[in-house]
Amino acid sequence: MTRPALALDGVRVLDLSRVLAGPFCAMLLADLGADVIKIEDTGAGDESRTWPPHKDGESAAYLVINRNKRDIALDLKAPEGVDVFRRLVARADVLIENFRTGTMESFGLGYDTLAAVNPQLIYCSISAFGRTGPRADGAGYEALMQAFSGIMSITGEPDGPPVRCGVSFLDLTTGILCAFGIVNALLARAKSGLGQRVDGSLLDTAVSLLNYHAEGYLLTGTIPQALGSSHPSLSPYRNFCCRDDQWIFIAGANDRFWQRLAPALGRPDLTADPRFATNIERVKHRRELEATLEEAIAQHDREPLLKILDEAGVPATPVNTVDRVMTDPQTAARGIIERIVHPKLGEIPVVGTPVKFSRMQPGVRTPAPLRGEHTDAVLAEYGYAPAEIAALRGKKVIL
Repeated sequence: MTRPALALDGVRVLDLSRVLAGPFCAMLLADLGADVIKIEDTGAGDESRTWPPHKDGESAAYLVINRNKRDIALDLKAPEGVDVFRRLVARADVLIENFRTGTMESFGLGYDTLAAVNPQLIYCSISAFGRTGPRADGAGYEALMQAFSGIMSITGEPDGPPVRCGVSFLDLTTGILCAFGIVNALLARAKSGLGQRVDGSLLDTAVSLLNYHAEGYLLTGTIPQALGSSHPSLSPYRNFCCRDDQWIFIAGANDRFWQRLAPALGRPDLTADPRFATNIERVKHRRELEATLEEAIAQHDREPLLKILDEAGVPATPVNTVDRVMTDPQTAARGIIERIVHPKLGEIPVVGTPVKFSRMQPGVRTPAPLRGEHTDAVLAEYGYAPAEIAALRGKKVIL
């Protein structure tokens, strides 16, 4: 059966990236129909293949961010490998790489060189600090950039040590922003006929996500501090522990919700206290307010309290573990988890495309490829004869 057309049908992407930010960027493009050819080296390949947990030798991390791609194994350190890649570039629309700055140039595959081969090429480079500036050559990983950017300094409990966010959100968000950049470069190319470089970095992403924290410092000189699960501009807006040692997040995000929350907890008197009458005052008197609420909430078990708050119209939610959200009826109703048949694992669940459309159905069409699974087929598409492919394999330029 012919599938409905997707926005990026006919767009060919060469994905030289490894691990997370780049592969996630390419995955999003693939979900929307792009023909993504993942290019791994002939040695160990993408290191995300080694990340636990594994199922029968296959990494969960690799499986989820490399679906809908084809895969070839190519040695770019060999002159013949560079020649093969240049031939691929000549018919490509997009290239994604996240090598350390200068590595592609050392292969003879920098932007200026490949733009001369294919002036329509969109060349996306993803790095820690970006292509310019005194730190451009610096290596960087998710946790290092959470630390460098200041994000760690505002994550964790007050007076506690800086804490890494449990999700690799800088890598993943950089992938999202670069996919956004690539799509915009494709739109610009439709007008101008020319490709361009897209320069994405974890630092740019981090500063953008600091958002009102960063702007608050720029405008007022206020340096944000760690507040645990609390919000610097809202109160009460945080986790609270219930009598049964279960956690609940309560979002008394405005004065209207506060007027509902206090009576629901059996403390209507708090709404008349001038220290707590408005959000500005509640933020100023955060410690006193939250201590009082902790005491009131500790008188309730979580599920009965959630019912009370729901009936009162107060936004609140259980603090779920991952297993609970993955089995929640809402997750199922949204179709977030898809299923695909993997050549080694059989049918497996895969976290699907996070955006829904009314006229398109992006999703998981093919499983993450085995290393070098499509080498012969891709090279044949580019005019390589079987004897030429065999010769390249004999020289270990391909697997």
